[in-house]
Amino acid sequence: MIEGGRRKGKRGDGEGSIRWSEGKELWVARLMVGYRPDGKPDIREVAAKSRGDCQKKLDDLRKRASGGLLTDAEKARDTVAAFLMRWVDATKASVRPNTHKRYEEIVRLHLSPGLGRHKLSALKPDHVQRFYADKMGSKLSPRTVHHCHRVLHRALQMAVRWGYVPRNVCQAVEAPKVPRREIVPPTAQQIDRLLTSAEAHGDRLGVLWSVAFYSGCRQGELLGLQWTDLDLAGGMLTVRRTLTKATRGVPSYGEPKSATSRRTVKLAADAVDALRAHRDRQNFDRSKLGDAYAPYNLVFATALGTAFNNSEVCHRFKDALERAKLPRSIRFHDLRHASATAMLDAGIHPKSASARLGHSTIGITMDLYTHAMQELDADAADKLGEVLRRVRTAR
Repeated sequence: MIEGGRRKGKRGDGEGSIRWSEGKELWVARLMVGYRPDGKPDIREVAAKSRGDCQKKLDDLRKRASGGLLTDAEKARDTVAAFLMRWVDATKASVRPNTHKRYEEIVRLHLSPGLGRHKLSALKPDHVQRFYADKMGSKLSPRTVHHCHRVLHRALQMAVRWGYVPRNVCQAVEAPKVPRREIVPPTAQQIDRLLTSAEAHGDRLGVLWSVAFYSGCRQGELLGLQWTDLDLAGGMLTVRRTLTKATRGVPSYGEPKSATSRRTVKLAADAVDALRAHRDRQNFDRSKLGDAYAPYNLVFATALGTAFNNSEVCHRFKDALERAKLPRSIRFHDLRHASATAMLDAGIHPKSASARLGHSTIGITMDLYTHAMQELDADAADKLGEVLRRVRTAR
């Protein structure tokens, strides 16, 4: 039967129905795909201008339903911004505090303003690709844009697991390229000038710069050290925790970066001597202040025994560089790079250097310090040639 020039809606093959909607002026198909959490039927709709297109959409809906690829209808109506904030809250218990803070910043400053208006279910690869292009065009650093990609990819992967969307659209997107930055660590001469200057100027944190170089430890690992982590008689330092933040001098600790970051390293005699002198100064401070001295037992603490925060240490490090007439572009973390490079230059096996640095794999060490590895390779070539020359000479 025809009404208004249109065929009156009729049933499909017993799996859903198709009808003409006068109000929408569209063909509308409905299919029951199961039951909602409240026990009511979960009925989905698709629509198209022609009956043939509507039938195709119904067939696709039926196929996705039978393959378990349909998402929760209520969840799919969430905006990207709403989901991302929910995801950030959910990650708080499973990631390090600094990582969680970075997630929140990336979402708040970049992802939500750029992509947040889209419905989560309607987010497409080209939306994401255009977002990356716009960010690169706004002169945001490629590394930050790449961080945006990593955070969005991880969040959408969770959206798939939670049943919000059937696929992660980031998998169909070209990730932003990050130019490889060559590490140029401070030279041995620059490290010597820094430590000599710190001693000459009575820099209370000179011992921190020294131990950072001799141990290769990360800043948070050093600031989280307690005296019970040191065996000065044996010259050993053990990393058991990392300082995540200091609020009004009160330390907050977290787990080391990885399982291999929990480690014990041998210290050079110069570092041990510096730590002994530092302990004596700290004991003097403690004796003067008595109970007013903070009870945190930190190796690297303020004159009150409280914890340093990272920004304060970075500021003090820049002051130390200026006194030593060294470039302010050198970062505290570059002391770790200098330590790694010095080990490799001295012929220490990369596996030993990797373990000392707390890298999760030797591959990380070799990738980071390509320049030193190339020098080792050249040295190896010379030694191989020498082996054959000695054989030929003996023959």
